[in-house]
Amino acid sequence: MKHSQSSQAKEKLDTLLRQYAEYNGATTEEEKDRIGDEMTYVDPIVWMMYKHKAYLGSDHEITTVGALREHCDDHGGICAKRFHFLSTSIKAKYDTDIKDSKEFSDDMRIEDLYGSELFDAVVSEDDLIRDWQKYEFYKRDDKVAKWKNYFI
Repeated sequence: MKHSQSSQAKEKLDTLLRQYAEYNGATTEEEKDRIGDEMTYVDPIVWMMYKHKAYLGSDHEITTVGALREHCDDHGGICAKRFHFLSTSIKAKYDTDIKDSKEFSDDMRIEDLYGSELFDAVVSEDDLIRDWQKYEFYKRDDKVAKWKNYFI
């Protein structure tokens, strides 16, 4: 079974989508900060699934690989770090470049990327996932500091 179709991934996604709805309904910056800090992605597939589902129907819809690349470039910050980590890790381990539109077309559906054999292999790489989580769950002085220990 593909990781993106596993009950574990779907449960994580459902939690994130509930948190996103809560975030959108928050009335204070403190509340938004708390919710945002709690929103973490156990692996890159869950992150991409969330990006896809959360923004459907919005001006920031991410339904293609090109839209994900654009989001990570335009958005900068944490998404740029996550995507950079993925692209360099995948390039080193699999000699595949997810940034290259010749290898992964801009029009490729994002579900086809995160549902691919490549990404199933990525999430089964213990070292890679351990490193992803080291950045995703990073804390500094007991405060959430996601990806602040990753430098591009």
